[in-house]
Amino acid sequence: MTGFWQGMLFDPQQEQELIPVYLDIYVTNGMVDGKMRIEHNDGVSIFPVFGTFSEQELKLTTLKATWHYKPEYALTPNTYNLTYNPKNGYLEGNSDKDQFRFIAYQSKGVIEKSKTAYLPSEWLVRFKQELEDGISAPMIRKQELMQFKFQPVYFDYDQAEIRVEYQNYLLELIRMVKSHSDLRIQITGHTDADGSDAYNLELSKRRSDALIEFFVQNGLPKDRVDMQFKGENEPADDNSTEEGKQHNRRVDFKFI
Repeated sequence: MTGFWQGMLFDPQQEQELIPVYLDIYVTNGMVDGKMRIEHNDGVSIFPVFGTFSEQELKLTTLKATWHYKPEYALTPNTYNLTYNPKNGYLEGNSDKDQFRFIAYQSKGVIEKSKTAYLPSEWLVRFKQELEDGISAPMIRKQELMQFKFQPVYFDYDQAEIRVEYQNYLLELIRMVKSHSDLRIQITGHTDADGSDAYNLELSKRRSDALIEFFVQNGLPKDRVDMQFKGENEPADDNSTEEGKQHNRRVDFKFI
């Protein structure tokens, strides 16, 4: 919990107003002290904070601001009741006075007396979109990617429709790609050996096309997807059995 946190405050009723907030705290034996910087419109305030941390629960109280840029824009000191979620890496909760929602993630930096915003405001819009997409905090994303396991998506005989049971897996795959701006997904369509080479090549393309359509419909830009189709040329199993043929009617994935 000790360290620098970066995030935002917002009114759940007016989410278009996003207020940058930075928290630099030190935790020892359950006791917390540090500073909080809040940027509101063209005003900046820095507050000393103190509190307690136990069992993923952080309670912070801000004291009178020690520094303002344009004091008329300073926000009222509050108490924040926050919870750390180790699954997604976010620290979030509410303030007690104005019911502002607080959400932040661990980052790198220090709190300085500066009238200039630390980062362009575009990062807040991006952060809000990441939250809506269910993307975890940066420190969690690499771990999630390393633990992610690919599985083929299988198709019915001579069909290119995606089975319902694969939708949750595919949505998680989309979330993984969105979590890393430099990541793309390669999909490769396959068939069993029934039918002509030309027909199976076209069928494998239709299966890959179905995956692209699903990805795009669920918010993954088309330029984040690379498509291949191999027909019956790269079987995963023996085409002499029905079980083997089912294993060959598939689309495979890999990150690129």
